[in-house]
Amino acid sequence: MYTIFILWLLIIVLSIILIKLLKLRKNQIITILITLFIALFIINLSICIESTFTGLNLVIKAILPTLFPFSVICNLIIHYDGISFYSNILGPIICKPLKLSNCSSFPIVASILCGYPLGCKYCCDLYELGYISKEEFLRLLNIASNASPIFLIGSVGVAMLGNIKYGFILLIANYLSPLIIGFFTKKNTHEFNNSNEYPLKTGGSYNFGVIIKTSIENAINTTLQVGAFVIIFSIIIGIIKNSSLINIIFNNIEKVLSLSPNSLYGIFLGSIEYTNGCKILTSISSSIIFKLSAISFICSFSGLSIIGQISSFTGKFNISLKKYSFIKFIQGIISFTITFIFSSILISTETTSSSLYIHSYYNTNKIVLFIYALLLLPLMGKLINTLFKKLHIS
Repeated sequence: MYTIFILWLLIIVLSIILIKLLKLRKNQIITILITLFIALFIINLSICIESTFTGLNLVIKAILPTLFPFSVICNLIIHYDGISFYSNILGPIICKPLKLSNCSSFPIVASILCGYPLGCKYCCDLYELGYISKEEFLRLLNIASNASPIFLIGSVGVAMLGNIKYGFILLIANYLSPLIIGFFTKKNTHEFNNSNEYPLKTGGSYNFGVIIKTSIENAINTTLQVGAFVIIFSIIIGIIKNSSLINIIFNNIEKVLSLSPNSLYGIFLGSIEYTNGCKILTSISSSIIFKLSAISFICSFSGLSIIGQISSFTGKFNISLKKYSFIKFIQGIISFTITFIFSSILISTETTSSSLYIHSYYNTNKIVLFIYALLLLPLMGKLINTLFKKLHIS
């Protein structure tokens, strides 16, 4: 039972030792990994072609209808200096509690309405146009960072779980977790600009035709960029799903840890691309509370696909992806905790398998759980605050 697991562990350890002995550089390691990916692509050609069409279908049906028009509208707003207009209205409400400049409300609202990766995209635009400092830009990247409400409520809540209430629980956790990150990081920001003087006013410089042409071109580039990442990671997910060896390894680990089948596997796939992880986690034989909490974690963490998209926007600004990914991981843990507490209190039923719902009322346990959560929250806050201070110093 454990032979394959031990064998893979030995292979990983020996590979690390070999890399150390050969003194391979980072570029050489990446080249080897890309070569292995090409080999896997050729070996699993039919699976990769099928996965490409799956990813393309997702881009056409889900990403293109939402991301493209929203990007065009936001680009038009930026060109007509809508940032300064909306900053005066929304800035004091959204940004003042977080100690951000008023113009930071624009990417936060974009993220709230449309989700990944538009929040990051407009953070980069604001920084590039000179609206915010680099210190505020780094904070804003992790605050304007949540999954799309359409995906959480529509795709997960209604389509996958069959209950819109679950979608709203996930949405609340995914909105609160970046705000909590913002509150824990605000002590590290010493100054922010809320003056009424903004650096760029572009609307008067060009006619409407030029502005809409530029806005559409920018939106097309953004949509193609995001769509390409979705297709590439659909291929990677397809190869992983087709690997019986990976399935066996995760099945054995789940048996050793006494976890529900596919629970760890779903979280693993979700850490690569969260849509696939959500699909698997909704079908596992486990309590609805665990399902929601695990889904909330992977949606807030976002996965390697979204982190790759973020990197494509922030690459020219020399941003540390390690710090960003670590904070996203913390955000995932916060979101998991919030969802677990909320669902334990609000959901009075459902220990589920694929088709079985067992009604179980446990009001006393809920009260005890709520008390424990209240006692643990200050401790978690102190721990997270300490981690952020260490990150800021480094």
